[in-house]
Amino acid sequence: MNLSKSKILAFRQCPKRLWLEVKKPELLKVSTATSAKFNVGFKVGEIAQSLYDPENKGTLIDIKKEGISQALARSQRIIDSEVPIFEAGFSANGVLAFADVMLPAEVDGKRLWDMVEVKSSTSVKDYHRDDIAIQSYVAQLSGFKLNSVSIAHVDSKWVYPGDEQYHGLLKANDLTTQALSRTEEVQLWVQQAQQILAGKEPNIDVGDQCSKPFECGFYAHCTRDQVKPEY
Repeated sequence: MNLSKSKILAFRQCPKRLWLEVKKPELLKVSTATSAKFNVGFKVGEIAQSLYDPENKGTLIDIKKEGISQALARSQRIIDSEVPIFEAGFSANGVLAFADVMLPAEVDGKRLWDMVEVKSSTSVKDYHRDDIAIQSYVAQLSGFKLNSVSIAHVDSKWVYPGDEQYHGLLKANDLTTQALSRTEEVQLWVQQAQQILAGKEPNIDVGDQCSKPFECGFYAHCTRDQVKPEY
């Protein structure tokens, strides 16, 4: 099956989480805190689009309206675009991903792209590095030639001036060399994840991976046989 970037990151956190997400998604329980984080992420993503495309000339690939197949097809049709692309879709070698921001760059007469992944955290996390390694891997395989790869996160020193002015909110970190050097790692993750999905539910005990780097929505399932205190 085609594995989305989020599925591969789930595998990186815990192989059992990946298996459950694919095989038994009905067991997932999303906490209020996790939902709130998603909402914050969506809001920061919207702000990022206005910051990277102040003239509003860019193209947004709307996955929900277009569907995955159409979104991937339209991304390929505008691969030589001269305007920013938001949520451009990539699919290759069994991996599916959508980029937050793709900015056109012309180098020596060739169309290249600056890829930016936008995060609502205030620093670059280790799993962000895995994120962009996967993203850049599949983007290049699908035909998008990359000039740079960056993580843009919230600058904790920034002060909101009001009036919907968000200039300076995001701080970019260039991780191009690191991201593009991990092709073999990503290929191995994909292979291992596919092997997990081809087998039975992994027998993995609960541990630190249940909350790091994300709160796992299958914790209740994995602890269903444990004796718990009444209060």
